[in-house]
Amino acid sequence: MNDLAITSKRRPIVTVAIVIIVVGIVGMIVSYIFKDNPDIGLRWGIDFTGGTVFNFSLKRDVSPEDLVKIKTIVKNVTGESPSLVQKSTVSAVDTDVLNSTDIIIVKCNTDKNEERRAILASIAEEFSLPFDNDGNSEDAVDASTIDWLLSSDSVGPAAASDLLKSAILATSVAALLMLVYISFRFDLYSGVAAVVALLHDFSMMIIFNLIFGVQINLPFIAAVLTILGYSINATIIIFDRIRENSKLMTGEPFDRIVEKSIRQTMRRSVFTSLTTLFTIVMLFILSVPSIREFSFPIIVGIVAGFFSSVFISGNVWILLKEKFAKTVAEE
Repeated sequence: MNDLAITSKRRPIVTVAIVIIVVGIVGMIVSYIFKDNPDIGLRWGIDFTGGTVFNFSLKRDVSPEDLVKIKTIVKNVTGESPSLVQKSTVSAVDTDVLNSTDIIIVKCNTDKNEERRAILASIAEEFSLPFDNDGNSEDAVDASTIDWLLSSDSVGPAAASDLLKSAILATSVAALLMLVYISFRFDLYSGVAAVVALLHDFSMMIIFNLIFGVQINLPFIAAVLTILGYSINATIIIFDRIRENSKLMTGEPFDRIVEKSIRQTMRRSVFTSLTTLFTIVMLFILSVPSIREFSFPIIVGIVAGFFSSVFISGNVWILLKEKFAKTVAEE
């Protein structure tokens, strides 16, 4: 086995990581600029764009023609085509009542109660579903009173803007505090390397969401913050070992110190990632769509976090050390 199997490839590894970070950040920025266009970039949830999301059943299996009819209904009521109309199959529904595991997810830009009620009334009429529309058209839609309506969530544009600002602030502050803590606990090089690893993990989550069309909403931000904490923990373990080995291997090249440190912590990194991954994968397979939107980025983040803690953080640390110091003994 190559004595420097990981650290000998540090330049191409770090280069790939930087490319991933650039792609993820550019994708995020472009998606934000065109967030009102569902055909460009990320799929933004109503948490950040405003609007309404319905989850309902037709009490039978859903055909492609049904989805076309629903798109037409929403456009006739709101004057705009819905940004999302799709079928999803879930096991966590009452099939005795709904007669099918097929549900329909509709996202539209309106947050007006009268339009929401009009959409549901038209759907009920088109598909012969029960719906009491005798109340005031401005009354809030109550999913608990409509057996085929699983959920109805609405967010106004002002609230959506505030939520987006809060999400960006929370993520930025978390990353900054991690940088400060690691720089204080170890050294500035370690702090910078850890932030590069975290940016890699975040960018991988963004890229996979772009590819698979997973929504960016508050659960996604919760998943990001979860992965930032999870990944930084694995990185700290490696940096702690690097610090200890630096004392024992005074005068040794940085790459040998990091290689030994990574190998000493490899088993822990693999087992920790796998045990967590098994749980989240089962949650993704057996859960409802809203939970899948939370668990999918976590799955991506766990895999990306393992790669960044093992292959990226230590190699970035070496490159920084080689740039600003020649040996451990010179510090």
